[in-house]
Amino acid sequence: MVYLDVNVYLDFEDKELKKTLKKTDYPQNINLDFCDSKDIKFDSFPKNCQCLVITDKPERIEEAKNFKGFNVCLVFVGKHAFTPELTDVWNDEDVKDTATRFNRLLVNLANEYNMWFYEHTLYSAVDTVQDIMWIKRLDGIHMLVNNAFTKMVHKNRIDIIGRDHYYIWDAPKPKPGEEDFCCADSENIAIRTGKTYMGEELVKTRHGMKQLNTYKTPLYDMFGNIYGTLGVGHDVTNFANMGIELSLLMENIPFPMVIFDPDMKLVRINASFMKAADLTAMDQVDFDYYKWKAENITAVGQETVDDIKHRVRQEIMIEREDKKFFYIMTLQEIRNLFNEISGYFLTMNDITYQRAYEETIIKEANTDTLTKMYNRRYFYHYIASNAGTPMTLLYMDLDKFKYINDTYGHAKGDEVLITAAQTIQATLKEATVARLGGDEFAAVITGESDSAFAIKCTMDVEKAIKDKFSAEGLPVGVSIGTTIYDGGELDIEKLIHESDERMYEIKKKHHEAAKDKR
Repeated sequence: MVYLDVNVYLDFEDKELKKTLKKTDYPQNINLDFCDSKDIKFDSFPKNCQCLVITDKPERIEEAKNFKGFNVCLVFVGKHAFTPELTDVWNDEDVKDTATRFNRLLVNLANEYNMWFYEHTLYSAVDTVQDIMWIKRLDGIHMLVNNAFTKMVHKNRIDIIGRDHYYIWDAPKPKPGEEDFCCADSENIAIRTGKTYMGEELVKTRHGMKQLNTYKTPLYDMFGNIYGTLGVGHDVTNFANMGIELSLLMENIPFPMVIFDPDMKLVRINASFMKAADLTAMDQVDFDYYKWKAENITAVGQETVDDIKHRVRQEIMIEREDKKFFYIMTLQEIRNLFNEISGYFLTMNDITYQRAYEETIIKEANTDTLTKMYNRRYFYHYIASNAGTPMTLLYMDLDKFKYINDTYGHAKGDEVLITAAQTIQATLKEATVARLGGDEFAAVITGESDSAFAIKCTMDVEKAIKDKFSAEGLPVGVSIGTTIYDGGELDIEKLIHESDERMYEIKKKHHEAAKDKR
């Protein structure tokens, strides 16, 4: 039951009449509140209830003429001509039966309020439904439709109410012998059986065919006669209308997934995608696929287009929580039974673990196990991949390393190799450093091919190695041979060989200098 709040202002002098009205048995769905007549100010009445003014003062009618409020009723007690400002006039004879007149007035107010309430509720309810809804008379004339219906037929309610199927859907009436796509058969079944009928129907529109799952229910008047049908049409031509069944299905799919309509507007999104894309509930309100892709996705591979399967695939990377996640993203067309694009679904296959495993394998294949520097294989590959770019190459061999091994053992020798590698890398921060084997190291700096730069690098490394191991009381040094590549024709073996020979020349000098000291 809908309740109506009514504020009553008794603005007259007749005390007996006031007592009579206050004792009236008014309808149960009305909450009546008698207010002080001194509070009568039309522009200041509360807006959240019905205000009823009962007066015998003609000046109130003049005040009401300038008032535009919808929630105020004015009743004049006494002889007066009925005017638009008045809801009712109680003359001297009516006053004899004021209780009945007052009760009838309250009933009318309650009925008017109920009618507005149920009509407003009906339209709000049907407009909330995403499926198309309509009410037809028995002769096929439409009496009510919802917003989804108006959008599908591209007409407003005013243009639809009172019209038949052919006008609304812009469909020509069939000629003799042609099939009639107007849903009349299913409505006739519902009317004949008196029960809801469910079926699949094709509807012809000016924009092509639509496939609907329909529900037709007969409508009865208060005398038990069928006066029309209520119809609900679930559009399965467009994938965007699959509803809650689709949401339940998507939430049980164990990988990120999104469904779009033909215009790439968001239809459904599952929790896995929300997590993978680091989206919040607010982000999906106006989710723009192209903007999201541009701002959050880094392409790792090229897009591959499959015209036969109607899909596009690409490897992507998304950064989330300071970590990198890799996915194979697939955008697949969804086609209906008319072979029209009715939407798209986007899936993301998480290959982060696979890429991490591959990265580990590649790293192990290119890294020296002991020093964690690059190995000979990667060093050669790096130089080859930078062919055409000027480079400075330093080929290094530790001095006195055999003495360390023989004197302190191989464990200490390993510590020396690790420390030497770290010292070289710390000194030549821009260089790519590798352990080529044993106590031999190499470093290459791309973009540099100046002899003065090579000499400086050599001196810096020699000093850093000497200082590092002198502090530990170890007589470890380093012999360095340098070669400069100007970016021309590249022969890697020749480049390495030249550096190696120069390194041995330096090593020989160091050895002779050590003999002279002895």
